[in-house]
Amino acid sequence: MTPQDRYIEVTARLNKLNTAGAGAISLLTLIEKWGTWRHVMVIAAVQVLVIPWNVLVSLVLLKRVGLVRGEVLRTVVNLGSGVALAYYLDWPVACWLWLPYVAVAFDHVDDRLAAGITAAFCVVMDSVALFDGVAVRYPMAFTMLAFFCSLISKVRFDALRAMLVRSDDQMREIASAHSELSIASERLHSEMKARQHAEVELRHAQKLEAVGRLAAGIAHEINTPVQFVGDNLRFLREANDDLLLLIEHYRSALERISGDPAKADIIADVNQAEDTADLSYLIDHLPSALGATQEGLARIATIVRSMKEFAHPNQKEMVPMDLNQGILTTLTIARSEYKHVAEVETNLADLPRITCFPGDVNQALLNIIVNAAHAIGDVVAGTANKGRITVRTELDNEFVQVAISDSGGGIPQDIQNLIFDPFFTTKEVGRGTGQGLAIARSIVVEKHGGTLTFETKMGEGTTFLLRLPVDGRHSQRMKAVKAA
Repeated sequence: MTPQDRYIEVTARLNKLNTAGAGAISLLTLIEKWGTWRHVMVIAAVQVLVIPWNVLVSLVLLKRVGLVRGEVLRTVVNLGSGVALAYYLDWPVACWLWLPYVAVAFDHVDDRLAAGITAAFCVVMDSVALFDGVAVRYPMAFTMLAFFCSLISKVRFDALRAMLVRSDDQMREIASAHSELSIASERLHSEMKARQHAEVELRHAQKLEAVGRLAAGIAHEINTPVQFVGDNLRFLREANDDLLLLIEHYRSALERISGDPAKADIIADVNQAEDTADLSYLIDHLPSALGATQEGLARIATIVRSMKEFAHPNQKEMVPMDLNQGILTTLTIARSEYKHVAEVETNLADLPRITCFPGDVNQALLNIIVNAAHAIGDVVAGTANKGRITVRTELDNEFVQVAISDSGGGIPQDIQNLIFDPFFTTKEVGRGTGQGLAIARSIVVEKHGGTLTFETKMGEGTTFLLRLPVDGRHSQRMKAVKAA
């Protein structure tokens, strides 16, 4: 609302008082002419016409035709009817009250208009009165009174104008401050969200670092007895082979002396001992048992080696990494998450070594593989069926791409834009923290300058696509831009 609109609004509120004042002057005129009923009827008839006209101008015409035109219309009617009535009533004192009243009641939205209307009332009424022979003291006295009332009204509306202008300036200042406050609030919200995200990553990184050190220590401690047992097992297997060869020689010797009656008792004792020891069973199964045990130790060694590789402390600088080996290591570590619900298929292309933070990349891969296992687990729960996790790699110009697909239920449309938000999860309490995918995206996108996207179809599954720069230069450029 502009200041002029506010002046019009204030004027409209004052019109009730103005109407009451006009009514009071008319009442005084009636009292002065009371008893002359012809005059009373004329006064009443004029007021019946003039009062509704003033109300119409105040409520309707001022807004439709504008302030100046509306006031001119009102002035013409009021001045004409007022002079005609005063002339008809032979200039009663009450009629002269219109001059100071107009000067007080008329607002000074437009100072020149206000002065012009007041002057018009005085000039026209004084001229007609003097022409009609009225004593000069009446026009002079009430014209001076109108002049001073006009000054009072002007001072009053100047103060009102200054107050409204200050109010308008204050409202603009408040609006500007509110806008700045909103911007600051949004900036603070973004900073708080970024800080929260950073705190989540820091806590997770600290936890992973502690777990990594512990896992590396445990893997190292396990590796020594595993090597010791493996060395002894190899010795036992070689000794078993030698003993089996010796037994063959013994049996061959027994066959050669089996025809000697003098040695029949010895041969019977040996046969009895073989039957007691179930030598045939041992010869058939002992080598396979030792082989299976050695294979189990080899698997333990592989797991321990994978734990050591996965739990290796993060490098402060990027180093070359065999991404395919990192994927195989991560699959070994995550086997307990998917072995009961899914089979894993790998299709790994020949890739160059990429420059990256190996520990972080392994963590991102682990988070996505575990997420895939959980998605499949929700589908096959309560059945003997197994889903499938497929991991594919390929070289795409300056990037390597890892596609991790699952045969889960897919991601609903209404949450697809939320899955990378920290703490967002659809899993039950204790199973998911809502940090896995958020941290994976932070590692791939923010730390390595790559991309992490997904393709999903309800009822068929989801494929996450990780793209990492081969030479790490994208990440270095991003760090330089952020530092600048």
